[in-house]
Amino acid sequence: MSCYIRHMNGFLSEIDIEPETKDERKEVDLRIRKAIGKKNSDKCNDVWKEVKIWLKNEDKKLELASS
Repeated sequence: MSCYIRHMNGFLSEIDIEPETKDERKEVDLRIRKAIGKKNSDKCNDVWKEVKIWLKNEDKKLELASS
């Protein structure tokens, strides 16, 4: 589901998102997947690989933050 969310605490805090419950983490996961063009069925580690790329690119990071 959202195995990578814990690695994004710093980024999520910067944009005032602090998911606490399982449902909140799932919603964040789904929004991130949509923003980066991944499907719900894609494996978590594949999503995290793409997210890391986005977080290293300032333009993509801003796009992700606004999603």
